[in-house]
Amino acid sequence: MSSRGFFASLLLAGSSCIVAGCSEPPGPTGTNPEELYLHHCAKCHARAGEPGGPNLGGSKGPDLSHIGSATGMTVDWLTEYISNPQSKRPDVRVMPAFNTKMTPEQIKALAEWLAAKK
Repeated sequence: MSSRGFFASLLLAGSSCIVAGCSEPPGPTGTNPEELYLHHCAKCHARAGEPGGPNLGGSKGPDLSHIGSATGMTVDWLTEYISNPQSKRPDVRVMPAFNTKMTPEQIKALAEWLAAKK
């Protein structure tokens, strides 16, 4: 195979991988809230040195380790917010909606887990 043919094959394989979503591993299929947090939340909310968090410095999102003690952070509120943040805070720009990335059962399990963090 010529180098031109090899490059074309490599480009086609890379393009297929991008289209198929190879850049992000599939999320958890169950409702284990810790697994859901690590997969969907930790990259923005974990603190330096915590699993899924940055090695140094801060994170993009607020610390959720005591979110359940904040005023109004009920399971229902968190469920709606995780599903579609703009439904609760129309000015939110960074937090993505997870209603297309997790099932309603997964979102509820994660919200219950977060609400219990006092």
